[in-house]
Amino acid sequence: MKPFCARFLPLIASALFLATLLQADVASASSLVPKGWAQEGLIKFKVYREGDPLGVAMLRFDINNGNYRVDMQTLLDFNVGPFTLYYYALRAQDEWNGSELLSARGVVNDNGDVFIVDGRAGPDGFRFAGREGEHVAPPGESVPSTYWNYALTDATKLIDLQYGRLRNITVTEAGSETILAEGKEVEAVHYEMRGDLDLDIWYGRNGEWVKMTFVHDGARFEYVRVAPRPGDRDRFLELDAVKSAGSETVRVVLEELE
Repeated sequence: MKPFCARFLPLIASALFLATLLQADVASASSLVPKGWAQEGLIKFKVYREGDPLGVAMLRFDINNGNYRVDMQTLLDFNVGPFTLYYYALRAQDEWNGSELLSARGVVNDNGDVFIVDGRAGPDGFRFAGREGEHVAPPGESVPSTYWNYALTDATKLIDLQYGRLRNITVTEAGSETILAEGKEVEAVHYEMRGDLDLDIWYGRNGEWVKMTFVHDGARFEYVRVAPRPGDRDRFLELDAVKSAGSETVRVVLEELE
């Protein structure tokens, strides 16, 4: 009879070899996660206009057939008492394989005016179309206007998922700051986007989007990161449902989220 070590050494060696392969696969998979991906699966912002509450923006993170998919929803309700003067609903979705953008879609209801943008990766770049025609975004330097992906900080093109425009942008780092996010002080890096679209955006040290500000029609808008509540993940409108969403739909969902 063979000694114990001689009998089991080949099995131990095989197990170690398989473990090494599994570790390599895990390391490879983790390296494909886009920077900015929220490990908790949900990011939520309260949106303010000139310091007054206006609405809510959320992003939901899922893995779909090995790809990284993010759903975004922004709902705004500008009202005086019970009367809505203006409403806005956006539902967008982008899907990634590591740093490669595979697809992106946006459906917007801007106070009754509906916009639809749809795009997919192709051999010549990311091809997308909207109301204003078709465009091809160069790979490696273009990101969609869902803002969560830290690759935005190196982008020169922004794929506008509302109007279907390919916007020229320049993003520069403005320095580190301490900001409030989810009710806590966090260290974040401030970036300034200028060009066809002007805004300021902050990412945490882990690459997650934590704040955004911009000026539109003379009013200052601010996205403030807040802690999600139980059930928020299920309060996303279907993309196509946005087409027929009215002010009442927007107000009802906002009441559930706020």
